[in-house]
Amino acid sequence: MNKVNDKFLLGGHEFSSRFILGSGKYSLDLIKAAVENAGAQIITIALRRANEGGKANILDYIPEGVTLLPNTSGARTAEEAVRIARLSRVVGCGAFVKIEVIRDSNYETIKATEQLAKEGFIVMPYMYPDLNVARDLMNAGAACVMPLGAPIGTNKGLCTKEFIQILIDEIDLPIIVDAGIGRPSQACEAME
Repeated sequence: MNKVNDKFLLGGHEFSSRFILGSGKYSLDLIKAAVENAGAQIITIALRRANEGGKANILDYIPEGVTLLPNTSGARTAEEAVRIARLSRVVGCGAFVKIEVIRDSNYETIKATEQLAKEGFIVMPYMYPDLNVARDLMNAGAACVMPLGAPIGTNKGLCTKEFIQILIDEIDLPIIVDAGIGRPSQACEAME
């Protein structure tokens, strides 16, 4: 998947791996091994997992130098997403944030993206692959757009290939295929 000297620039930060690892399905004991074996330089985390009732802190299991990408999953409004993003920065997660607003008509995602971009966050909004929404997110200050490849958790591969190709052709932002794919190679199908 990676080519020699193939760098990826996102929000002014350079990465040599394009693979972003989700942490939702791993036990805390497996996080470090999963990051190292996958070669991931970015890992998503849910703020609610940062400290599970005083028992353990996921941040203690992530290797040093890995960029944290907290997500706002569970947020129902832009205000909730902004609050979660601000809290994640306070607990040491940095400026990257993946915006997810459940049951959203896109308005709340766009509104949260605009507010957080103004506050200096590197905003990576999760979205359905829709060209008009992607344009609105770009204009709101998104660092990239993250269209779903297939329904979340289905491992069906790239079901939205034609829609993602439209985004690749029309949007001047990095396009990061997110959700529903079974393996990283399936995300690359959009580029073929």
